[in-house]
Amino acid sequence: MKRWWSMVGKEWRGTWTLLAVATAATVAFDIWLGIKTATWSLMHMGEGLAVGLSFIPFAGVGIATVVAGYFAMRGEWQSHTSMRTLSYPLSGTAVLTSKLAVILFNLVLVTLVAAAGVWFVASRTPGFRMMMTSDPTFMAWVRSREFLTSGIWVTISGILGIAFMVAVGMFSFVIGTLVPRISGLIAVAVHVLVWYLYFAFGPHAMYVASFLPNPVIVGFDNALDLVRRIEVPLLPLWPTLAVTAVLLLVAGRILESEVDA
Repeated sequence: MKRWWSMVGKEWRGTWTLLAVATAATVAFDIWLGIKTATWSLMHMGEGLAVGLSFIPFAGVGIATVVAGYFAMRGEWQSHTSMRTLSYPLSGTAVLTSKLAVILFNLVLVTLVAAAGVWFVASRTPGFRMMMTSDPTFMAWVRSREFLTSGIWVTISGILGIAFMVAVGMFSFVIGTLVPRISGLIAVAVHVLVWYLYFAFGPHAMYVASFLPNPVIVGFDNALDLVRRIEVPLLPLWPTLAVTAVLLLVAGRILESEVDA
């Protein structure tokens, strides 16, 4: 475990600068929106403009999530440190999980900063808070007993979703290294194939998972001026966790074979 943490530290030292830049850019953007929102709210149809723009950093996080795993592995190969990394007394899967842990921490941190930015901009937008507090659906959800637990499970699901997408990127790159001449093309094809299989067999996996204990997210709907409670079971939770583990295990074994070769 000590060696694994040492690898995590190595990965962190290589990414903290990019994390600092991304965090600072997000904070600066949200502060600028917070300053502008009062003026924009006086414009025609400009009441929610700043709040809408404050969601832009989430798009950046989404793009980074899709490509982070691939480029994390590609960086090792381009810097010619891959074999030295794989020669450490760690399994290939442990090497991948150390990279995944750092990427996950960075992306989750930027996501939290972006979420805080949305709240900051919304709180400075005239009339926005009153609009939210006068919404019966929103207030019913906030006042419900399951508000905290639902928020926790939504957070866990989001983190797992990020981990899955990063694992897909890592797996696609590792498969691509088996054919070095067209590794990029192979990686893209594998990336698309994994997503196709995930959605094709996902309903079957969720049916099997329906027999397992699944957490529930509680929400509320306002249909015909009647607020009603909605329970949504997180059926994709266990299949996504299982697929993420399989991708890391298989990619780890392939990495180990690179050293043995």
